[in-house]
Amino acid sequence: MVLDRIANRNLALLWSGQLVSQAGSSISHMAVIWLMLELTGSSTMTGLVAFAGTAPALLFGLFAGVLVDRYNRKRLMQLGDGVRALLILLIPVLFFYGQLTPLLVAGLIFLVSTFGTVFNPARDALIPMFTPPDRILRVNALVQSTGYLAYFAGLFGAGLIMGVAGLMNLFYFDAATFAFSFIMISFLVLKASSTAQRSSETQHWTDLKKGLRYVLKEDRRLGWIILITGINNFFIMGPAIVGLPLLIREVWQGSGQDFAFIESTYGIGMLLGTILVYRFASRYRKGTWLMVGLIYDGLTYAPMFFVGSLGISPFWAAIWIVFIHSIGIPFIQVTRTTLIHSIVPGHMQGRVFAMVNLAVIGMTSFSVAATGFAAEFISARMIFLIISVGATLSGIVGLMIRGIRESD
Repeated sequence: MVLDRIANRNLALLWSGQLVSQAGSSISHMAVIWLMLELTGSSTMTGLVAFAGTAPALLFGLFAGVLVDRYNRKRLMQLGDGVRALLILLIPVLFFYGQLTPLLVAGLIFLVSTFGTVFNPARDALIPMFTPPDRILRVNALVQSTGYLAYFAGLFGAGLIMGVAGLMNLFYFDAATFAFSFIMISFLVLKASSTAQRSSETQHWTDLKKGLRYVLKEDRRLGWIILITGINNFFIMGPAIVGLPLLIREVWQGSGQDFAFIESTYGIGMLLGTILVYRFASRYRKGTWLMVGLIYDGLTYAPMFFVGSLGISPFWAAIWIVFIHSIGIPFIQVTRTTLIHSIVPGHMQGRVFAMVNLAVIGMTSFSVAATGFAAEFISARMIFLIISVGATLSGIVGLMIRGIRESD
């Protein structure tokens, strides 16, 4: 009973901290993109800043997993939140003194993302340490739904705040949310055996090679899942991050508020998708759900090609497309996280989650850069059509691999 109370308390602390900090993060991600469009008006420069926010996962993602498996995960999460709060705070301060430049914004966002690269796999690997195995799917669904609720609340709130207080005040709010998460994490109570211990027998590089060997040779299902995840994210994430604001500006000369409200719709759809995952995903194999989710992910972005050309309000058309698309996202994120918890030993989970993070965010780096460059030559609507085909095919390929399809 005592252990159950501690586990529930830890979950409540983690949930509340993530709810607030992820709401702030969703605001700053949107605000940075719109800030760059206002400062430069260039899709290439906007893509550069988006690349800076994702490149650390590509550069440091694998070593972040080694750190998570070797060191105290709670301390790593606190470090990530504390430093990110200070870095985000610098953006409005520098703007106030007239020192903020596009390259400086890119540098600050690169550093923020660097510390986030350690935070995310540490959080994911920490959850099984105070959660019984039979509750993992439900807890993962809860944690993911936290992000979705935060996404909606943060971006919807951002749309309201921008109309009253302006763009820069959004960054002050984000810094405060990281500070709140830091405090919540400090109250987590973990057994001594529940934190990763330093190993004296190997160096970081040896640990990294062990992790790579595990996913490439010992359990090749993981290698395929990570590869297909990366390919899917290459097609999807650039248009989602850079293409959508460009579409809003190109098609109906929309505002930052329009962007915030449309982005907030992701949160509503993902919350609904999480409920569906909670109700149905345990009845079927998680590998199958994961690949079906990737196929749905691609197909439901295709209608963006028609936004602004059918006599329907572009704003409301985009709202509905984003809502329908986002329902499928939890079938990717929740089932993939739970699948890794099910088939990967605890001492390897930090490295495996870091590799997944590399595939998701690292490939996003190439995607946002490619999208920003491509938008100089082709319309944002055409970009959505192209990526829809590529993303759908990646899921179909994964569904054809028996080892993935039958993984549970």
